[in-house]
Amino acid sequence: MADIPVVGFVTPPRWVSPSIVEFPAVVDGAVVAQQCFPDLAGFDYTLSNIYAAHPQICTAARLLGEAGCRAVAMEGTPFGWAGLGSEAEARQRAAEMSDAAGVPGVMAGTSIVDALRALGAARVALCPTYYPNDWRDAWQRFVALCGFEVTYCATMADQGLVDEIADTDDYGWQTGPDLIRAAVEIGARSSPADAIVVTGAGCRTSPIITELEQIAARPVIGSDTALFWSLAQAADLVLEPNSLGALTAA
Repeated sequence: MADIPVVGFVTPPRWVSPSIVEFPAVVDGAVVAQQCFPDLAGFDYTLSNIYAAHPQICTAARLLGEAGCRAVAMEGTPFGWAGLGSEAEARQRAAEMSDAAGVPGVMAGTSIVDALRALGAARVALCPTYYPNDWRDAWQRFVALCGFEVTYCATMADQGLVDEIADTDDYGWQTGPDLIRAAVEIGARSSPADAIVVTGAGCRTSPIITELEQIAARPVIGSDTALFWSLAQAADLVLEPNSLGALTAA
């Protein structure tokens, strides 16, 4: 066990992350994934509270680093950009988390930006799935601030796939693959983008990434696949061939 690399995931409150099982499945070789919740009792998912949670995120990252993780990842894209006005500020947040952990640290939001650049995508279609409208709009602004042309941005409610989203528990943590497929298909049909971006940590794209890219006929980047790609690099791990779609070899 001592020779098996360990990575850590800081995860949103009240959510047992599938990444603990899914990340080892995309890595070539043995790896152990650990989860740590930030101490955010009674947390609600407003953007202002997500912004203010950064100190607790750093504390959780420190605990994972002290436990022997060789790299740490923060799940949930808004934890990396909520309340921030530039890519530089988002990079600073990731750097602070890494400093707290004492090992390399990556965050989902900036991992998506890095993934898009690695694939040479300039025009992007955003499928923020179950995001409430303020999350959707803030995410679109952040992606544009990073220099991308956002050609499309629509939640599942905007796309007519679900009723107006009022509760993350309804369409977030339990978003099934059929809804993800439909959101990607509509986004691809509606936009000339170079890549489709699917956000929402509860929308698990890695198990169906090959199928999603066939539907879209272009690269698809999920918040989970981008984070896995970035974490594998940070931890010096090799990915299984094609395990993350087009991003695998980027």
